[in-house]
Amino acid sequence: MSLRLISRPSTKNDASYRADLITRYVRADDWAEELNLLAEATRYDKANPGAPSLVDELHGARLGDVA
Repeated sequence: MSLRLISRPSTKNDASYRADLITRYVRADDWAEELNLLAEATRYDKANPGAPSLVDELHGARLGDVA
């Protein structure tokens, strides 16, 4: 498990950061890791209020074909 300090990612790196976080969340194999990634996404959402919700994207990624 790795923790990252969230500052404001640049627009150029924003998409890759989001994709990386979603990938790590989908591949997480225990609930503690999932919780840490959800907390990281929550901090990101608070730091980037104009961006689409990353927490919502994480939850949506778990829905699979249902979504």
